[in-house]
Amino acid sequence: MIPLITAIPLLFAFTIAVLDTLRVKGAPIKAAFLLGAVLPAGIPLVRNGTEVVGGWSREAGIEVGIGEVNGPFIAGELILFTAVAIYSLSYFDFRDRKTAKALALFLLIHAGLLGAFISLDFFNFYIYMEMASVGAFALVAFSEEPGSRRAAFKYLIPSLLASYMFIFAVGLIYMETGYLNVDIVAEAANPSRELSAALGIAFASLLLKAGIFPLHGWLPDAHSVAPTPASALLSGAVVKAPAYGMILLFSALPLGEAIKTVGMAIAAASIFFGIGMMIFQRDAKRFLAYSTVSQMGYVLLGIASMNFTEAAYYAMAHSIFKGGLFLGIGSLGRKSRKLGEFGYRGAPVMAFSVLALSLAIGGVSPFIGAYAKGLISSGLSGNWSLVVPLGTVGTLVSFTKLNHYLLKGSPGKLRTAWKLSTSALAVAALGLGIYLGAKVKPADFIYLAVSAAIFLALRELGLFDREIKAKPAEVGREINVLTAVFVSVMLALLLLQRP
Repeated sequence: MIPLITAIPLLFAFTIAVLDTLRVKGAPIKAAFLLGAVLPAGIPLVRNGTEVVGGWSREAGIEVGIGEVNGPFIAGELILFTAVAIYSLSYFDFRDRKTAKALALFLLIHAGLLGAFISLDFFNFYIYMEMASVGAFALVAFSEEPGSRRAAFKYLIPSLLASYMFIFAVGLIYMETGYLNVDIVAEAANPSRELSAALGIAFASLLLKAGIFPLHGWLPDAHSVAPTPASALLSGAVVKAPAYGMILLFSALPLGEAIKTVGMAIAAASIFFGIGMMIFQRDAKRFLAYSTVSQMGYVLLGIASMNFTEAAYYAMAHSIFKGGLFLGIGSLGRKSRKLGEFGYRGAPVMAFSVLALSLAIGGVSPFIGAYAKGLISSGLSGNWSLVVPLGTVGTLVSFTKLNHYLLKGSPGKLRTAWKLSTSALAVAALGLGIYLGAKVKPADFIYLAVSAAIFLALRELGLFDREIKAKPAEVGREINVLTAVFVSVMLALLLLQRP
């Protein structure tokens, strides 16, 4: 039963491809896309636990499951993809022959993500993560934005390198333990140089695929030039697959304190680097892309501190509020992405949605972001416990800047489906926060007041008028730099684990 959660979107992706080949347009393709998007949500409602596909033994078969750790990942993906699907039906022109292909790619990503999240063995996880990645590369290249193919190529090559290294690490794990099932590997794994090497290589590979600093170089371009619904899916869900892979990795292999500490340091660096870059961005979608670099730091913080369920809830929260922000900002900024040249003045539904989602990502209660940040914070001790409150202030300052500019401008024509999708995710961020127990706290007012004061000070200093623009270089050179950083991080992780 559980594998159907992946089989359903694959079936409807194939159906769309056949309909497109037969030159069928309009309603049948829309119906197939919606069915592939929403039907998988029924599986977690009727089935959870674990099962081995095909009745094989756990040692030889493919085990899948829905449980406490991967359940939030699955829920976040299903909620976001439903909103993205509704948005996409109004976003794409169904007279264009590329539309059916784009929708099939969306379902391919949907299947890949769900397959990765239900996986309980390393190889099956790898296959599905790559399936989602292939769809992501193609959707970035599908964009009509200038530089989209360049961004897709810059995304593709480092990601492929990381994929090759990850599967090499999986081979080392199999060679050393004789198994691929995560739970059985955990039982069989004893500390060794081979497993330490596998851990360092796989961890570095997943850091790159998740777009975490300093291996984020491909992410701002790819996420900012993709079509709006693709940007929402890439930022809200695709980067979560490697995060789930980190949970599988850390739960199966012997870990030293050094690699946990380095993981937390990388997480903190990603949080504050992303915030710093957001402050100096005037391109709204690049602003949100750097926000993803920052927010994925919180997910890694939970993973590195061995609080896997807490990290999973933050991943779910981020899927909802970041996906909603990309849909909202993408709708408002159809003609220009430069802050100050568009906004939500005269569009009350979109204004409410973006403001609510900004509070959610800032960790203000009773939104789900506050609940998830509370979980992450509860698992930290010592100086690490300062990361979450400081990051909260920085995020609120950045999104105060965003809304300051959005208050100045007016949107173009907003379609009903766009407002519905964005507002649904805003309501979900609020409703889930209340349902999970997030309550208004006095500290939230302090965070908001401090953030407002810092925003006013920075504005007076004129920092928001400055912009950090990456100088376009030859794409091969940029890929070489990304590769060099990746290799350096991987070597550092390997050396760190030497006895």
